[in-house]
Amino acid sequence: GMSEVTADHPEVQAMVEEAIKTASVSEVTLSPEIYAEVLEKAIAELMKKNKDRFPGAPEKGGWVVDNYPLSVDHWSALSEKGLLPDTVVCLQDTEKDGVCILRRTYLANRDEINSQILKRLTDEALKKKEEEEEARGEMQEILTSEEDQSPEDAEEKGEKITLPEFAEDDFPDIPEMEIIKRKIDLFMHDWQTVESEIKKSSLVQVVVLEIAEQTPESLLNQTVLVMEKPFKYHGWELSAEDLDEEAEDLAAEGEDEEEEVDEE
Repeated sequence: GMSEVTADHPEVQAMVEEAIKTASVSEVTLSPEIYAEVLEKAIAELMKKNKDRFPGAPEKGGWVVDNYPLSVDHWSALSEKGLLPDTVVCLQDTEKDGVCILRRTYLANRDEINSQILKRLTDEALKKKEEEEEARGEMQEILTSEEDQSPEDAEEKGEKITLPEFAEDDFPDIPEMEIIKRKIDLFMHDWQTVESEIKKSSLVQVVVLEIAEQTPESLLNQTVLVMEKPFKYHGWELSAEDLDEEAEDLAAEGEDEEEEVDEE
């Protein structure tokens, strides 16, 4: 008969592991309706005080929403409630395979990631040691508890466990960064989908800025420039055709005036 599939079955464990990986990457997101309702209330509250910001301040506008969910449904919910922003800014890091954001994320979570790296290196060192000793036919107590599997134990056996060093402009492939890389890939995929949806509205301008080698101030300045652009006066460069057309118009006006004088 068929063997019973239990929780310990390798395929089941592989599926569970994959599900956990996926869950660790995907964020818990509230429904589009809830987001839109909460935002609508917040903006309504803001509008009550908006006029007090400065003399002649408009009632509408003056708000920024950070980290709004990247989904077409969430965007549509805003559109339906008439809450579309004037400008959508996307900060991304595509230079050098996104090393800037990887490094920044690593530094922000350094302790946690370093402990994961150390644990992996320690486990690998101990496993290698065990295999070597088994190969030599020596009996060895199998280390099972996590307390035993510490950097100190590995070092006692002659192994020196050290963290890998990362150069400023480099970030080697290490398993501990995989979740972060997957999150970035997911973001880029979702952004492309939502960006094409946003661009369907001619009233919303999209700004995509690279964060590499930029300060928060420079990114803010670039964003402000784009936001102010529609309100700036743009000079019109006259071509030769425009000048000819203008000359003809003036001549025609002159003739009309002459005719009026003659009639009088």
